[in-house]
Amino acid sequence: MSFHNKIDEWIKEAEERPESALTLMRLIAGRLRELTERNEELLAENIALQNGTRVEEYRTRIAHLEYQLDLLKRRFGADGAILAEIPAETVEAVTTSLLVYNGRGRIFRAELTPQDKEPGRIADKLDTDHEPPRLLATPSNEEVLLLYSSGRVSTISVESLPTMEAGAAWKWEQAALPDEPRAGETLVCITPISLMPVSSFFLQVSRRGCVKKTMASMAQSILDSHYIGKGALGKSDQPFDLALCGAHERFAFVTYEGKLLGLDVDDLSYAVEERIKLSATDYVIASIIPRPEDALIFVTQTGKVVHRESNMLEMFKSPSAKGQALISIARLEQGVRFMGAAAIKDGDRVAVLDAAGQIKVYEAGTIIGSGSIGTGGLVLSIGVIPVFPSLGGTRSTP
Repeated sequence: MSFHNKIDEWIKEAEERPESALTLMRLIAGRLRELTERNEELLAENIALQNGTRVEEYRTRIAHLEYQLDLLKRRFGADGAILAEIPAETVEAVTTSLLVYNGRGRIFRAELTPQDKEPGRIADKLDTDHEPPRLLATPSNEEVLLLYSSGRVSTISVESLPTMEAGAAWKWEQAALPDEPRAGETLVCITPISLMPVSSFFLQVSRRGCVKKTMASMAQSILDSHYIGKGALGKSDQPFDLALCGAHERFAFVTYEGKLLGLDVDDLSYAVEERIKLSATDYVIASIIPRPEDALIFVTQTGKVVHRESNMLEMFKSPSAKGQALISIARLEQGVRFMGAAAIKDGDRVAVLDAAGQIKVYEAGTIIGSGSIGTGGLVLSIGVIPVFPSLGGTRSTP
């Protein structure tokens, strides 16, 4: 029934039953208010279309959707391919790159083969008292996001980075510098983003165990503004890691003194929240998004490996949690500390950087079986090399 017909009925009702006039006036006033608000919305939309504001907004949205589609195409294959039906030969043709990067924004890239055992060596002396270089193994056709300590972000394609000579001695002056940190900034992490279109959240964790969840639907705004925020509380804290994940997943981080904290992604806050109570000397050294089929490994500075099954990860809800202890207090007093952690599955390999600058690759199964990594020196960083690029994404560890 049209509004005009309703008015005629209301007038007739008021004439027949005057006592209902006040109620009818309220109904009419409410309807007029709705129509006025809708009229104002249409007027604003019309003005935006006339001056080009709305057109530009639509163009920006379309450009972002095309960017996300391009990410998926480059990462997973031909136009129109259904991700779950990508031919095996397409997946196998993708090479894997190992990125080694430091806080000054320098990035080494080495293309790996299944036979590589020693991709290279950093010839410069490594300062073990400060942030060690980090490792990330990723498909070479991946797009990655660089996160800086200020909360600034930028993106680059892995293939745009020059490759280093396999097995050679590398010097930082030879490394790529795609986006030099600005005054007071350091590069804190690099993370793959080709799965951004099919992810639900960005997850951030800081050195002091603060966690923040951001909707992946905010990606356009984040990339356009080149800023996602620090995800940290307090001047003494800074961002450490950033990852993409889906709903209903588990998220965990590990600390220098062997605390493991598991969190349910759905329970995480969209605001920065401290999730663990750490001692003054403790800090986060790795974050993990484990799948049910994964095993978890935790590597000490001397190369000892602590192994846990993924189903043993305990979920904590209290913001004052202390986490699961990976080693005893006695071993902590002996000086044992953790330098890396990762979620691995059968067939994965693990890249290890030691204090001498040597980068070596080990079979994950061999590491778990022996309970140690025979580097001959102090372990600084580890990174998982997946058995092949898969829909599960890549894993980044320090």
